[in-house]
Amino acid sequence: MLLLDAFVGFDVSSNRPILHVDLDSFFVGVERILDPRLKGRPVAVGGAPESRGVVSSASYEARACGVRSGMAMAKALRLCPNLIRKPGQREMYARASRAVRRVLDRFSPVVEPLSVDEAWLDLRGTGILFGCAVDTAERIRREVLRSLGLDLTVGVARNRLVSKVASAFAKPKGLFEVYPGREADFLAPLPVRALPGIGPATENRLRKLGLFRLGELAAAEVGLLRKHLGRSGPLLNARALGEDNSSVRGGEEVNIRRSIGHEETFAVDIHDPLLLKAHLRRLLDRASRRLRAEELLAKKVSVKLRWSNFHTVTRDSTLTRHTDNDLELAESAMSSFEKMATDRPMVRLVGIRLSSLIRGFRQDSFFEDGIGRSRRLVSAIDVVRGRHGFDAVKAGEAAWLPIS
Repeated sequence: MLLLDAFVGFDVSSNRPILHVDLDSFFVGVERILDPRLKGRPVAVGGAPESRGVVSSASYEARACGVRSGMAMAKALRLCPNLIRKPGQREMYARASRAVRRVLDRFSPVVEPLSVDEAWLDLRGTGILFGCAVDTAERIRREVLRSLGLDLTVGVARNRLVSKVASAFAKPKGLFEVYPGREADFLAPLPVRALPGIGPATENRLRKLGLFRLGELAAAEVGLLRKHLGRSGPLLNARALGEDNSSVRGGEEVNIRRSIGHEETFAVDIHDPLLLKAHLRRLLDRASRRLRAEELLAKKVSVKLRWSNFHTVTRDSTLTRHTDNDLELAESAMSSFEKMATDRPMVRLVGIRLSSLIRGFRQDSFFEDGIGRSRRLVSAIDVVRGRHGFDAVKAGEAAWLPIS
């Protein structure tokens, strides 16, 4: 276990200690539990190279060869010829994630999942039970390893932002604690990309301004940042100083997933817009079916296209109300698709994502007869697909696709 203790621990009674916990190579970790022969060997979870699969998770042995998440599996195999590829087992990963959550719930009543392998915990009021925050973090790490066989890295700080950066800094199998008041000192030497929310585009814009480290971003003139980055400029400046007033959200609402989506990478690039719309509609039907199964409603629809040169564009649209109706969601998705630059040479990937989710189901007005009929139709299609498979019924643009 790596314990970086350059910053002194928390006095739980006077601060707001927050943990960010992150499972190391989570999918690979689950695969190694199922097959102990994989331990110590380079492993990647992801799609087959012949179908243009990508790496979802890579072991540290594979990362030493240059393999990274999001990389084409074919490239990963070239970099690491002895790489062991596992196709992935979604249900097993979900079960493991729920088991980890049960451990976390024993240490705090306020747990906010960030993804299947990440979460924040607010430790206020738990000191009398478990001691200081860093001791609690270590107990959680040991318990997850002992009971589930999974490695966990933990960042400890007084806000969500810095705790997440701290856990990334401590990987793998580590624990890092940032003392209150030392957030800016901790962040200053890190590259700007270490700050959550800064992606490649923003990084490039900051580099053009001569800002490569978070300390430089923190010291930059706010007016300059606003001029070149708009309203996000002052926010990035504050975050580079380690400022974050957001709270860890517990309770029922945080158990609602952030989004539901599907992507498809084609074995052969596609140019035909009609065929692309057919694949997009099938992905949307799958996503909206999951939406209804989980009793969720979506208000935001995102369409993603990746061309043969790997240039990727995503277009978002927001509906006037939350819905789980295929027809309403499809209208928004197809409108976005039509507005995208589909005249590029060839498309290698399409994707759909439904977000801005809330709990519930659509109760249509008695007077909305057309929508009511469409909802009854969608419900009937769900029943048929549940009995005979998803491709037993095809709707809209997807109707002429071959059975997958």
